[in-house]
Amino acid sequence: MVDFVITGHATFAPGMAGALEMIAGPQEQFTVVPFLEEDAASYGDAIASAIAVAADNPEGVVVFCDLVGGTPFNQSMIAAATLSNVDIVAGCNLPMLLESCSERVFGASRTEVIDAALTAGTMGVAHKVLEVEAGSATDDLAGDESGI
Repeated sequence: MVDFVITGHATFAPGMAGALEMIAGPQEQFTVVPFLEEDAASYGDAIASAIAVAADNPEGVVVFCDLVGGTPFNQSMIAAATLSNVDIVAGCNLPMLLESCSERVFGASRTEVIDAALTAGTMGVAHKVLEVEAGSATDDLAGDESGI
């Protein structure tokens, strides 16, 4: 099974991990490395260590980051630069994590996990509008003269 590392600014990574666990249960081979202001000086070493440990897995590791270009992403890229079995995915969201966790449980390769993550992550972003017919809700209430 592919290892996962999740990282991001402040409580992003622990929050995503908590939401994932609430929906999908506890996750194996899943490491959380938050980038906290008070730990900024040691963060590079912490993420590099987590990635190196996970990279010992012959199936490899996928590192999920909150956004492209931020410190967690940049430090993850630096840590992964010399490792052939590490991939970085930025723009992490909950649908992406849910689908990725499902895929890896069924033995998906690192490439298959990443493909599923990108598809689910993109599909999980939407703008929806609830369309209500003009006056329908108020007409029903206003037209009820029974006093009930």
